Formats: sequence, structure tokens, C-alpha cells
Amino acid sequence: MIHTQLQSAPHFYIVGAAKAGTTAVWTWLQSHPDVFLPDVKEPGFFAFEGENATPHNGPYDPNYVSEVTTDAQTYQDIYSGAGDRICGDVSPVYLIAEHAAARIAAARPDARVVILLRDPVKRAFSQYLHHVRDCLEPSMTFEAALDAENERLAQGWSWGHGYATHGHYARQIERYLDVFPREQILFLTHEDSQSDPEKCWHLLCDHLQLAACPMPNNERVNETANLSSVSSRAGISRALRHPGAIQTAVKRMIPKFVRSRLRKTLEGAGRPVPQLRTGTRAKLSKQYMPERSTLEKLTGLSLGHWT
Repeated sequence: MIHTQLQSAPHFYIVGAAKAGTTAVWTWLQSHPDVFLPDVKEPGFFAFEGENATPHNGPYDPNYVSEVTTDAQTYQDIYSGAGDRICGDVSPVYLIAEHAAARIAAARPDARVVILLRDPVKRAFSQYLHHVRDCLEPSMTFEAALDAENERLAQGWSWGHGYATHGHYARQIERYLDVFPREQILFLTHEDSQSDPEKCWHLLCDHLQLAACPMPNNERVNETANLSSVSSRAGISRALRHPGAIQTAVKRMIPKFVRSRLRKTLEGAGRPVPQLRTGTRAKLSKQYMPERSTLEKLTGLSLGHWT
């Protein structure tokens, strides 16, 4: 289904890419007095409309899935407190979801769209580290995860496990350019948001037709760079950390200090944070290089600083 039946739809959409700075932009926009963003950080409605957001296979984040909005009424309800403010939806899954662009265009032809891009090699590894941190990645190395990627996605693992796959941005961007005029889409890079956040903020406000507003506090968010160690028993850690019937029963029966000691024993000592190997970096860079000139033409960005 492409056409979405909504009485009203948000004015703007930050559609990705994942691990390219969307959380920072979400944080910035929350501070603007004329903007309303729902408490649900990533509603995902235009990717999962009418579907079950739970992956068919593999580990996944139950908190993320529980907040995904899949029906029109619920989606409209999360914007009920907006008043006269400009509404936005920040859902990185929209860039890779096949029908999201067309659905957004059908519901809101005048929507303003923002696409953030990041060096695809660094984006892929950052996504991997995110999953390692949250015990959602069974492979002990990035290379093993990459080797398993195509089979995993074919089996219905979560979209977040498309580490290398989702760094091929050209087709993703073309889907938006097919249904929106070029002037309704703003392209930014993660690198620019880090090196010159104030410039990106003003470009963002101008594109979204927001009143000029001082640059918000720019604390880095959603980072994995400061990890000191990760779990060496991802399956056990995931079972202990993620909510479920067993965890609820254990909390009722066992005091907190006992649970804490038991958890440390079961999880064992952590392991060093995986590092991106030079050979893997080079292999991925070679994979992405052929489409770089196409990306630059599509976006107007200069991407020579990418790996």
C-alpha cells in the first residue's frame, strides 16, 4: 500500500541515514519553540504502516519495536499536543524503507525533507558498535557480521543489521527525488554537523522555514566512541537486559543487590571494544567508491573527505 489516509501529516521529515546524526538533529529541533516533536523519538509510521514491526528473525531492540507506530490513528494521536507548532517526524528507517518516500509524498506533498549522510564505512561500523553495545550482535567481529549480512537480511533480521547494505545511498535518495521537488530536500553530512554545527543548524532552520533561533547546546549524543568495553556474552546479556516475562518475575522475587551480583557473574568480564581493521576499511571503501560521483550529483555535496 502506497497511499496513506491521514487527516493531517507532519510538516517535515528527518529520514536518515541511521548513525548519521539524526539524534543530534532531533535534540536540536526539540529546543526550537516553534517545533513539536512527539515523545516517541522514531515513530516509523511510513515504513511500517499496517505491518508488524517485529523482525521475523534475529536479535532486535524490543524498546524500539514497542514505540513504532503502525496505524494512522495512533500516529495522528502522538501529535495531538502540537497546537500551532510545526510538526516533525525523525525516523532514520525512512531512508531505506522502500515505500516510505512515496507514502510521505502521498500524505504530505509539500513536506520538507532532510537527509543526512555519513561516510558509509564509518556509518556501517558505528551501527555494528551500537549493536555490540546493546548486545544485539552475535558475531564477535565486524568481519563475521559482514559475511553473514546478506543471509541475515534474507531471513528477516532487523533493518539495523544491514551494516554495509544500507550505505549504498544513491537508490535511497533517488526514491525521494522521484516524488519530491529537489528544493524540498536538504542534504547535510554527519561530518559537517560535527565540524560546523552552527552552519548546519541555520541551514536546517532555513530549510524548515523556522524562525531564526540561536544554536542549541551541541552535546554529542548517541555515541559509541567512548565505550571502554563490551559484553563477551551477548546472548546472556541480552536476555538479562531486555524486558520480558522472565525478567519481570525475577525482579519480583530477587532483591536488587542480589540481581546485580548475579548479573555480573552471568555476564562475565567484558571484552575490548572491536576496532575497524585497515583491510576491512579498504574493502568497504572500494565497494562504495563507484557511486560517489553519482551521490555528489544527486545531493550537491562534496564527498571527497569520505574514506
